Amino acid sequence: MNIFGKRLKELRTSNKIGQKEIGALLNVSDSSIRKYESGDRTPPPDSIQKIAKYFNVSTDYLLGNTIYGNTDQIYGNKTPIFSSVPIENKRVPIIGTVKCGPGGLAYEYLDGYIWVDDKLTGDIRAFHCKGDSMVGLGIFDGDIAVVRIQEDVENGELAVVVINGNEGTLKKVRKHDDAIILEAANPNYPARVFTGRETNDVHIVGKVLETRRKY
Repeated sequence: MNIFGKRLKELRTSNKIGQKEIGALLNVSDSSIRKYESGDRTPPPDSIQKIAKYFNVSTDYLLGNTIYGNTDQIYGNKTPIFSSVPIENKRVPIIGTVKCGPGGLAYEYLDGYIWVDDKLTGDIRAFHCKGDSMVGLGIFDGDIAVVRIQEDVENGELAVVVINGNEGTLKKVRKHDDAIILEAANPNYPARVFTGRETNDVHIVGKVLETRRKY
């Protein structure tokens, strides 16, 4: 077993992740992951970068160029590798899109998983933020929203919302009498107001608990 294979296996097993899941991340078979870990095959550079990003470690660590997983050693901090793995201990799926289908909400899983604190109760999932409609709140295209799946939110809370069965969007939800107002955080996007029967076109997917910048 070479150093890359050894460290990949250590990261994978310590996080209780199967070879099949890493294979899905790299779009290869789990048998390829076994060969990576045994040293019989070396993955291409882009796959090494994906693995490093997934486990929040440096490519130098994976390749054996450093005994540390992050760049703390540059500043003189002798931080062991596993301190650089996220402290969150519950894994949730990142969902590419959410729409309304014939049987209810339809999800499409596209981009692996992230780790969250298991103190976040309920059905927790993550969604890609798309577009620039919420930049006023510091939420940018490509960020990831951590969401609790629920059918309603309090007035003024951020939510993932499906409108007219189309792809879900992140908006601030305002409620007034028989109206639902979906507010953006960008002056280029006026608020959308739904009244009367139109409110049936608005389906709240879940409450946004936090967002994470994806660099």
